[in-house]
Amino acid sequence: MSGIDIMKEIEDNAPPVLVLIVTANGDEEAAVEAFGSGALDYLKKAFSISAPSRRKNILPASDTSAQPGTPTAAVTLNRYHKIQQAVRFINDNYRTDIRLAAAARAAGMSSAHFSRIFKKVMGLSYQDYLNSRRITKAKNLLRTSAQSVTEIAVSLGFSDQTGFGRIFKKLTGHTPSAFRSLPPKSFLAEKSIKSRGRVIKSRDRSD
Repeated sequence: MSGIDIMKEIEDNAPPVLVLIVTANGDEEAAVEAFGSGALDYLKKAFSISAPSRRKNILPASDTSAQPGTPTAAVTLNRYHKIQQAVRFINDNYRTDIRLAAAARAAGMSSAHFSRIFKKVMGLSYQDYLNSRRITKAKNLLRTSAQSVTEIAVSLGFSDQTGFGRIFKKLTGHTPSAFRSLPPKSFLAEKSIKSRGRVIKSRDRSD
């Protein structure tokens, strides 16, 4: 089990626990997955506490041929830290009706500038990140709570069940009700793969 998998288990069973990822993996996709799972920070070892600028290893590295959905240019450390602030804000408030403008204010940026920099750093748009965060929690609630689909949708900041169901199916391949009815082994068989800012679901034959 990876550190990110352990972090997801912690979030499911002890939501108030704060998590800091320290890893030898400096790949930006791993950083995006960590933030999407609730990490407050993501540091590549070895690092010096007296030299926080060494965190730049998880930033987009160059201007070279990037694929769609992949950061296309380097981002300054200052801008990266501003996006970090926004990610923390989203992770703390994703269950409310937060808007892009509020996240932009948390980063100290205009909405348009924030949208561009957020995608460069995270590899996906603000709305896609927010949806992914909410659906990750929705899957957990569908597995572990007796709340109705409508109650879960409202508790995660969706304005209606229809919109929630559409986004849930887009990211998981199932409607919320169908996902809830899957046998337990199907939950364990599902594997999330981050690719070009999208979540692709792969399953074994038993699904």
